[in-house]
Amino acid sequence: MTVREFLTEYNKKDGYGTDDDELIETLIEYGNIVHREGRDIHRWYMCDTVVTEIDGTYIKYIDYTITGDSCMRDMDLKYDLDSAKIVERKEREIVEIYYE
Repeated sequence: MTVREFLTEYNKKDGYGTDDDELIETLIEYGNIVHREGRDIHRWYMCDTVVTEIDGTYIKYIDYTITGDSCMRDMDLKYDLDSAKIVERKEREIVEIYYE
């Protein structure tokens, strides 16, 4: 299942629209961000790789933080549902070696 298919089903179930703007709104407004990494800093904005959780499904996508007075549209930035991925939550144990 793609992110677009998942969000379309989710929105239909709750009676919301299914055009791209409404799917993106669901992704960024109703998801619970569980992980953020990889700050890519530009002059007027920053990009982060984000994982958000919606109804037990984890979605990884690029999120933008605008640092200037403009908006995403002014800078030709937009969320890309086709590059977003459904991912699994995994755990790993890291062993740190230290000396006292």
